[in-house]
This record gives sequence, structure tokens and C-alpha cells, in this order.
Amino acid sequence: MTCPQIARFAAGLVACVALWGPAPAQASDVLVVDGPRATLTLDPFTPTGADADLGREPPDRVGVAPLAGASARSRGQRAVLRALRTARRRNMISRRRYRGYTRILSLARKRHRRLRGARRDELGSVIATLEEIARSEQLKPGRMPALFLILRRNAEFWPRSPFPADRGLVRFRGSQLLFEYYAGKGLQLQPLANFKKANLMHGACLKNAGPCDPAGLRRLLREMVDTSTRRGRFRTWEYYFEFGGGRPPWISGMAQATAIQAFGRASGLLREPGWRRYARQALGAFTTRPPTGVATRGPAGGVHYLQYSFAPRLFIFNAFLQSVIGLFDYSELTGDRTARALYARAEREARREVALSDTGDWSRYSFAGAESTAEYHELLREFLAGLCGRLRRGVYCSAAKRYALYTTEPAVLKLLGPGTVSKGRASEVRFSLSKLSAVQLTIRRSGKVVFDRVATFGRGEGSFAFRPRAAGVFRVRLAAKELRTGRELRTYETGQIESLPSG
Repeated sequence: MTCPQIARFAAGLVACVALWGPAPAQASDVLVVDGPRATLTLDPFTPTGADADLGREPPDRVGVAPLAGASARSRGQRAVLRALRTARRRNMISRRRYRGYTRILSLARKRHRRLRGARRDELGSVIATLEEIARSEQLKPGRMPALFLILRRNAEFWPRSPFPADRGLVRFRGSQLLFEYYAGKGLQLQPLANFKKANLMHGACLKNAGPCDPAGLRRLLREMVDTSTRRGRFRTWEYYFEFGGGRPPWISGMAQATAIQAFGRASGLLREPGWRRYARQALGAFTTRPPTGVATRGPAGGVHYLQYSFAPRLFIFNAFLQSVIGLFDYSELTGDRTARALYARAEREARREVALSDTGDWSRYSFAGAESTAEYHELLREFLAGLCGRLRRGVYCSAAKRYALYTTEPAVLKLLGPGTVSKGRASEVRFSLSKLSAVQLTIRRSGKVVFDRVATFGRGEGSFAFRPRAAGVFRVRLAAKELRTGRELRTYETGQIESLPSG
């Protein structure tokens, strides 16, 4: 679809460059499993980096116990079978599906008994999660396709496939779905990574930036539809493993918005308007409060969309902005009034949250939380730039520019004093610093180093304690190295101190 076609498709659409962003330049290794073989393959559509990851695992503040102890295992097994029998008796699943699910369950248990060590633990964790969901009476028919697919893939994988890296991606031959390995929790279906992959596949076709595979995109989205479920009154893609104290099943606002964005884009590229109904059915997550949905009151008083439905007081800035972007893109592409209203409601909050994310020399990952890593700082800058391009609002444009400068400008360092000190008396060599840095103070007298220390200081004023042992003139040299980016961003400041005789 060309830019003029897109513009005609949605009145008032901003420039195509702003809507679609840069051409996909991502590629990553994926472990592709084909029966007994597993090959590490470079996949041009595999998302990399922070924007396809769930983010920092929240601290487990409630001390969640293991999912299933030995005493609960037999009850868990019975609960799974009871849920399957109930669904079959009520004609909520077909006889074929019932038999398929029971075969997968039997295979997983049989292979779990034969495995040893870490492989047994990984498959056991997936089985225990399924059993815990059944014991809590949440193994509903709509969740069975995804849960038994996860169980099946883990039963196939752990007997013989090589261990992936933690957070490494795995794909099985004949399928487009990406699974992500979480150490100790087995392979897990990762909705965010899959919908990000769909967007990359769309971008490759739109911009001729890589191999265009419309059939692969269609298959991926069809597989995602098959693993979706109903939660409350909306369609969603749940996560089925414990994460930062969040019991499964839970959802992510960022993944939900990326799903809506992906279905909207694919409907135009594939000329299948029917794909939009899945996006429309997913909008309810943004009108529903947690823990069912992700809509809550944000730190600036407006509507905020949560990254994790189980963490109603954790406001992650980059995830929220991507939720706003996903809703905006879908509303622009389709003219959907509900999506437009959901975007507009949250965008007012997003504007106010920009200031809350700024420390003055870096960004925060979450409201009142720790600073971003370099990767998440760059992700936040990219989302701010994306909103700048889409909306032309100064608050986003200036923040994107400012956050870029934070990564490229060396610290501003200034020696504040003192000008004179007394021999033998403790004093402080004071300085001001514009950003977190490792600061080195070197003092010489008559060319000889008499003091040399290095310490880390944050933005603001800092000091080193110094006790001169002689009178005279001391040459002072301060050096600062910016710590966050790993680049050689250094700055220097020099001066002198006169030490006067004591008394």
C-alpha cells in the first residue's frame, strides 16, 4: 500500500514516515526447532531490544510461594482433567480437541518423568503452571488452545533441544509463532514479541526494506487469533507464567496495543478488512480496570494504561507511550472512533507524564522508580520521537531532543572551591556536576601528586575531603566520565588552591 493510498484510506492521516517510523532494521538469532534438529538462524523479522521485551521484572513484594508443591501435584492433575471433562460435557470443546489435549498432557507427564536436572525442572514448571491455573478454576475453554500449545512445545523441546539463552527466542518449523525462554519457567508464548514481529513483516512489505512475506504475516496473525482468549468482555492475549509476583493469567497493555496496531496495519496490506474485528474486540482492555484490564488513574491524575494488569501502581513510561501510539495508529488507519477516544483520553496524561520521566540528566524507567538503563532510555526517546512525528506536539519533540543530548553530551563540571585552605586542617574540594559520572580529583604540589581519588557522583554538588600537609600552591584537576552510555564522554576542570600556614 502506498502513502497516497493510506492517506485516502484514513482522512487526516499524518505523514507516512511519522506513522510507520523507520524501515525495520532488526534481525536476531532464533533457535528453530525441526523435529530432532535445532538450528540457530538469523531471522530478519525477529524483534530485538527493549521494545519487544516485557521489561524489568517487577520486584516480588508479596513473597509469592512456588506454583505447586508436591502435596498439590495430584490435586492439580485431577483439576486439569476435571476442567477438560467439564468443557467436553458442555460441548464447549470438540471431542477431537478433548482427545488432543489429553494426549498432550499425557505426553508431557511421561517425558517429565524421564527427564533429569534442569530440563526436568523447566518442563515441570510449565506443567505446574497449568495445574495451578486449573486448581484456581481458571482453565476455561478459551484458554486451552494457548495453554496446551505451550505445554506441547515444551514437551517437544526439553528432551533433546539445546538450552537457549535466558530471554532467547525459539520457533518451531511450520509455525510463525515466537516462544521466549524464561529461565526456570520454560518456553512461553510471548504476545508482544509476536505482534512486534508482525509489524516488522508489514514494514518490510510496505517499504521494500526486506523480504516481503504476506503469507507468513497472514499465518502469524491467524496463529495469534487462535491463541487469543476472552477476558471480561474483550479479546486478549494472556501471559501464562509467574512474573514479578504476578500470577498467571495476566495481560500487558503494551502487548495489547501492539496487537491492535498490527491487525490494523495488516488489514490494509493484505486487503482483508476482516482483520480489524480482532483489533476492535481488543479495545475493551483499555476501558477495563485492573486486574482484568489495564486502565487506571495515572500519576499525573489522568488515564494511564498499565504494562502489567497485576501491578496497578507500577507506571512504566515507555510501555504507556507505546500503548498510546498503538491506539493512535489504529484510529488513524481505520477511523475507529472508540480507538480515537481511548488514545485521546490517555494522551493528555502522557503529556503530563513526560516531565515525571525526566531526572534532569537522564530518564526514569517508571514513576518514582529507578533510572532507565541505556537501552530503555533509548526506547523512551524513540517513542517520544514517534509521538513528536505523529502529533507535532512540542512536549514530545523537545523531550526526544533532550533525551538524545543526555546520551551524547559530556558532563558539565565546575570547580567551586575553596580558594584557600589551612595547612593540616580538613577541608572539602567542592564541585558541581550536570550528570551522573565517575569523578576523579588529582591534586599536585610542585609537580608531585599528593592526592588522587575517584568516586561516583550524581547530578548536583559533590566534594572530596582534602587535608593539605604543607603550605603552598596546589594544582587541582577534576575529570568526569559519564557512566550510563559506556561512551568515552569525558570533561575536565582545573584550578588551584593556596594552602596557608596553620594558625
